[in-house]
Amino acid sequence: MLPAYLLTIDIIASTSTIDEKQFHEIVDPCLSHLDRLKRAFDRIPCKKSYSPPFGENDKSDDRWSVRGVVMISTGKTRGEYLLELYQSIAHLIMLELPDFEVKASINKLDFS
Repeated sequence: MLPAYLLTIDIIASTSTIDEKQFHEIVDPCLSHLDRLKRAFDRIPCKKSYSPPFGENDKSDDRWSVRGVVMISTGKTRGEYLLELYQSIAHLIMLELPDFEVKASINKLDFS
């Protein structure tokens, strides 16, 4: 079975003053890079999960956030190039959103 390569991008708004509309306007163009990458391999867009700020009772995080996930299964040689591309896309998103907290994780999943 071919290995799968997983890219997860977490983006957290810089302040709690950004509302949902502003957050989408700023973040969605950056997340389109993930959709384009995923669609190069299949017709399914990447998975995106938006999280609104917690209520007033929970002040642990009162900012908008989103998680974008791309999983692609391909051979070993192409997978090595894909990992480099994942790193480049994560770096590009970090450059496009300098005022946001951006975290990226890249994993290779082997199935038996």
